[in-house]
Formats: sequence, C-alpha cells, structure tokens
Amino acid sequence: MTYQNIKKKIIELGTFLFDNGYIVATDGNISARLNSKEILITRTGVCKGELKIGDIVRLEIRDLRSGIGNLRVKPSSEYRFHLAIYQNRLDVNAVIHAHPPYSTTFAVLGRKLDTKLLTETEATLGKIKQVGYFTPGSLELAKTVGQASVQHNIMILAHHGVVVCGKDLTEAMYRLERLEFLSKVTLLVSLIKS
Repeated sequence: MTYQNIKKKIIELGTFLFDNGYIVATDGNISARLNSKEILITRTGVCKGELKIGDIVRLEIRDLRSGIGNLRVKPSSEYRFHLAIYQNRLDVNAVIHAHPPYSTTFAVLGRKLDTKLLTETEATLGKIKQVGYFTPGSLELAKTVGQASVQHNIMILAHHGVVVCGKDLTEAMYRLERLEFLSKVTLLVSLIKS
C-alpha cells in the first residue's frame, strides 16, 4: 500500500470510529507502519471524524525518549506507546487507541473480559491484557503497553480506554469492533443474570 493510500485508510478509519461512537471530540489515535523505520500517526488535537491528509504525521520508530520538538505538526500525545508496540512486534502494522463506551466501562471498573464467552472473540482476540493506570502520554505507559503487546493484541487501559493491534488497519478495526461487541454482550449477560 502506498504512502497516500495508507493516509486515506487512516482517514476512513477515523471517520468510522467517530461515526460509531468509539471516540468522541479529539480523543483516540490511529497509526500504521509505513516501513521498517517509520510509522504514520494521527496528529494531536484533531477530531478523527474530520481528519485531513495533513493531519497524519510521519514518525521514526526509534528510542521512546526521543523528542518530537522539530516536527511542524505534532503527533498524538500517545505516540510513545505506538512506537513501543512497533518496536516489540514486527508483525504489527496498525495500532488503534479508542474509548468505545462498553469496553471503556470495563476499563473504569477494572473488570476482566472473558473472550471464551463468544466463539468468534475467543478465536480472533486472544487473551486481553488489563493494564494499570498510568498518566496518558507518559513513558511509563508506553513501556508497559509495549511489554504487554508482546503477548497480547488487545490491552484495556485502566480508566482510559483500549489499545488494539493488527497486521493491518482492517484487522485492528475488526478486533476493536469484536472487543466492543464482547463488552456489550458481557454487560447484558450480567444484567440478565442478576
């Protein structure tokens, strides 16, 4: 996929996430691996439902401590955990961070989701990693998410939202959709049982 096509796919995904309520206002971020040394990531402070080509920033996959001061357009404040995932997972080519309401409810409650509840989720999501609370955008959050991504495609961040990885943007989006569906069904089952 070409540089411009990846940007267009990120813009389409941003619209999908916003239109379906997986993110609100300027929340969330999306990235895709461009090559072995670079990623494309959404810029900070922009509504993902209103993304333009210029809102996608190119970043080098390098040391998480590296600054971004020389960039004219600043990447998402969560760029560090995107980089950490790409550094730890050569098979990952897309990362989505979102705040879908049902999954984020489980993030706030600190309750685990059981992928075995639904056949499809068990087969496609694998084990979901619960990540404790860290300040958004922090190096500590990046390192923790990067380590968790070694064995997990989905991480639920305490009081924050979710991070989903995939071999491409489509697989990451499908995993996010399935996670949110699992969260909704889990909540409905618990309400009916009580």
